[in-house]
Amino acid sequence: MSSVLYSSTRPPGQTGAGTGTTDERAEQSWIDLALIAEARARARRRRRRIALAFAPLVVLVCGLLIAHMVQDVRMEAKPQPTGVSIAPLGYVTGHLRPCAGAPFGRPVTPGMVTVLRGRETWKPTGHGNYQLVLPKTAVAHQYISNNYSQTFMFTLPPGQYVLMGRYKAELPGTVGMMTFTDVTVSVGQIARVDLPDMCP
Repeated sequence: MSSVLYSSTRPPGQTGAGTGTTDERAEQSWIDLALIAEARARARRRRRRIALAFAPLVVLVCGLLIAHMVQDVRMEAKPQPTGVSIAPLGYVTGHLRPCAGAPFGRPVTPGMVTVLRGRETWKPTGHGNYQLVLPKTAVAHQYISNNYSQTFMFTLPPGQYVLMGRYKAELPGTVGMMTFTDVTVSVGQIARVDLPDMCP
């Protein structure tokens, strides 16, 4: 008579072996998935940090581009100067001489010096008489308060001009008194001209 001490359909030494191997594989798969998820999260954080680091630079570049475009639009919309050219210029300087015909021997006779573009002409009025005609286009003017210590100075394109001085009307004896002279402006040259005293 014999006793059965062990009964199993699996060969001895293999009990539970298949179950242990499956658990290890499952655990390794979960570990791999966790590592992959963590790596992806790190990559997303790295890309986010890079994007945040470059964001101020992108904003600055965009701002500069917009400002440049706005400036170009303004320059295109700005009307271009016409008439007097901004090409090479010349200079005119001198004195408005005092009006010697003013009463009381005034040493100073203030007045306005005006630059007229063109030349004076003489218009016949009949019977052998002529009338002086000055150019009508004024391009600059300057007030002279002291005939001795103050000089006028004009920066002008090259060409023909008439300098006209008109004395201050408030001074007795100088109402309507004026003086004028021709001047030629050349590029880069300084023309020194004194307006003559034409007071009677």
